[in-house]
Amino acid sequence: MHNEFAVSLPVTSSIPGILWPAVPTPMVAQLLSQLNYFSISERLSESQLWDMQLVQLLEVINFARKTVPYYQEKFAHLPAISNVNQLRDLWQQLPFLTRHDLQQAKESIFSKEPYPSHEPSELMTSTGSTGMPITVKGNIATQFFWNAITVRDHLWRRHDFDKTYAVIRFTENPAAKPPYGAVFDNWGVATHRVVTTGKCYHLTICTTEEEAKWLQHVNPHYLNCNPSTLRELTQYFAEHGGVPSNLSMIHTNSEILEPDLRKMVQEVLKIPLIDTYSTRELGYLALQCPLHEHYHVQSENVLVEIINDEGKPCEIDEPGHVVVTGLHNFASPLIRYYVGDYATKGEPCSCGRGLPVIKRVLGRQRNVLKMPDGRKIWPSFSSNGIRLMDMFSGGQFQVIQKSLSEIHINLAHISPFSDEREAELKKQLQMVFDYPFKFVFNYLEKIERGPGGKYEDFKCEVA
Repeated sequence: MHNEFAVSLPVTSSIPGILWPAVPTPMVAQLLSQLNYFSISERLSESQLWDMQLVQLLEVINFARKTVPYYQEKFAHLPAISNVNQLRDLWQQLPFLTRHDLQQAKESIFSKEPYPSHEPSELMTSTGSTGMPITVKGNIATQFFWNAITVRDHLWRRHDFDKTYAVIRFTENPAAKPPYGAVFDNWGVATHRVVTTGKCYHLTICTTEEEAKWLQHVNPHYLNCNPSTLRELTQYFAEHGGVPSNLSMIHTNSEILEPDLRKMVQEVLKIPLIDTYSTRELGYLALQCPLHEHYHVQSENVLVEIINDEGKPCEIDEPGHVVVTGLHNFASPLIRYYVGDYATKGEPCSCGRGLPVIKRVLGRQRNVLKMPDGRKIWPSFSSNGIRLMDMFSGGQFQVIQKSLSEIHINLAHISPFSDEREAELKKQLQMVFDYPFKFVFNYLEKIERGPGGKYEDFKCEVA
């Protein structure tokens, strides 16, 4: 075990009077053992990780063929797979699972004979940000790995567990409403009973001013929120000042993190921004590298493939579909599942971790800008020295492509521009998007969020 790991996690002892060395509960001991293994496995090479994953994948696939009705039919054409070398050779022939397939499968994706030691299971429904919500099962096994990777993330960030943590995220808990929000004695289920932590504050999504004033009141050391919430808060603090004095790090997830937001946070808040890539149905996919802005796939939890439209592995920097296989969910196995996102593969990391690199998560198909000449581009909100966040500072914006020639700019919490100012902004927008699109400004009372409080800066409605 790395010395750094051993001393950085102040484990709570389960025996009164025995403070050092701490004696953990059996459950905590299992988690600590897993974290110890993580400290070893993350240093393996990609090829070594793939060899280890194949062992687990063989177990998952044969279990699915035996007990899951969907795969009994879907994999019926495949030969019996008895060893990892055979699976390695057949892997690219395994059919993909799309979100539509998963919706249509319904309960046939659930195992008829789940492992008793993994039970009980619970239903988990995604928010349906793709417009196609799906339901899978999670259980003790999937929760265990969620907890372990959560603690790994805390360790990678060198969090001080005595500090306070704040979360701004949609919740139906009435206690989390403004102005005070909810208060908890610990950071959550992953750290509870493992380490003693500071308090955790939780506020449901509300107005930017309410969120900012709440942050100023609770003054946390760490904050977790969606990128869209962070963008609005950062704009608020840029205009009004009053950044909470204790705030030292921000974590984001659930939405696509645009590169310009990192720059904005550094300019205004002057603290690190750490992003996480996860899904409701599969858990953690990747954590941001401790030393760089790219992501490390959590290979002990999932196999992530980035493939092109022909179903072949992408090259470095080539945008492709994110296809994921869960390694531990035997209640509803997801094998070669199209998550719905696009991403780019990165070069091996200089940090010493062999976990595969995702250079950037690009977003959904509907987040692609379609050009009249047939090209598809992942839009950037900054170009030629012009940034949309500066153009529409103090307000909320959303960009929607209506046709190959027309883009609408939805604006909220901002006074309508004069005709002359709109004309100037349209010229700047043509420079940002590097094409003479027709831009239409729409002034709204509010730009609604999607399911689960998620928000999209850009959407393409072109078929």
